[in-house]
Amino acid sequence: MNEITPFANCPALDGYHCQTSSLAKIYHFYRCPLSEDMILGLGAGMGFIYWQMKGNPKLKIPDYVFIGGRGNTKNFFEDVGKRTGVQITECSTSSGKKAEEALLKKLGKNEPMMMFGDMGFLPWFHFPTEYHFGGHTFVICGYNNTDTVLASDMDQTAAGLKKGFYAQITLEQLRKARGSPFKPFPPKNAYLEFDFKNFHPPTKNDISSSILQAVDSMLHPPIQNIGVPGIRKTAKMIQKWPSMFSDRELRMNLFTLYIFIEIGGTGGGCFRFMYSRFLREAADIIKNTALDLSSKIFQKSGTLFSEIGILFKDAETAKDVETKIQNACDLFERIADTEEEAFTDLISVLA
Repeated sequence: MNEITPFANCPALDGYHCQTSSLAKIYHFYRCPLSEDMILGLGAGMGFIYWQMKGNPKLKIPDYVFIGGRGNTKNFFEDVGKRTGVQITECSTSSGKKAEEALLKKLGKNEPMMMFGDMGFLPWFHFPTEYHFGGHTFVICGYNNTDTVLASDMDQTAAGLKKGFYAQITLEQLRKARGSPFKPFPPKNAYLEFDFKNFHPPTKNDISSSILQAVDSMLHPPIQNIGVPGIRKTAKMIQKWPSMFSDRELRMNLFTLYIFIEIGGTGGGCFRFMYSRFLREAADIIKNTALDLSSKIFQKSGTLFSEIGILFKDAETAKDVETKIQNACDLFERIADTEEEAFTDLISVLA
């Protein structure tokens, strides 16, 4: 396979989270660079959810629990665009042919495209054959006018800052990844279009409104599985897991806590370290030193989340699972107290 050269101004940036990293690459290409932390914050992208997912007995997939630190997943791209003057349009199609035509048209202009794809079908990852996750984003940033394109993505096995890399993928492989029907989050050939003609650096109002949006979602969520109430619910529910799951299922759910908190594109600490850095960067932009203190509190919250994740890094073989569960329960309660106070304080900080 011939080597493909990336388009100009399309570096394989290191990153933390697939969506913020992909956006950072696109903003960089159009010479409007923003940090991943700023992108996460502007989109009110930090949050919390506890969600019990139904498995599939036919495929021998048991029920499992999803715990996530993302917020505003529905309007994230729209809000980032609104607060930077960039028109971001989410596109999807049931036609793999139309999706590929849109891609080739973009590549014909030597412009990159950010898209969704099922990680289980991306050749640079090496997951079990039954693994599927279609919520992953990456950037296509090179083309050799044959049947192969160049992608830019990140190492998904690392915690914290992940190494960026280029990888080639055939159009046939890409069609399979983009059109995957598998849950969770089948990608539906989704991709993003950008118009940067009205770009502006984030203003004080952009930053303040994004923070208050996150405050509202964390303190006043529509259901008790989300936000600070969701963290408190997790503290209660995790104590029930031994009676909800078989021993094997319990250990796998506990291990995935480590993945969801530390490894799975959260930047470590369940996105709290990223949000802490956003607040520190925001403090400099809007000249509000009180945000520095808030930044330190979310750094502390991220450290507590990391402690939970590390508790279950060896969950498959650990002999003291019940003790670890109780420790995690206590840590979730401490996080809820910490974040309830921190988000409440942010209201007065921005008043």
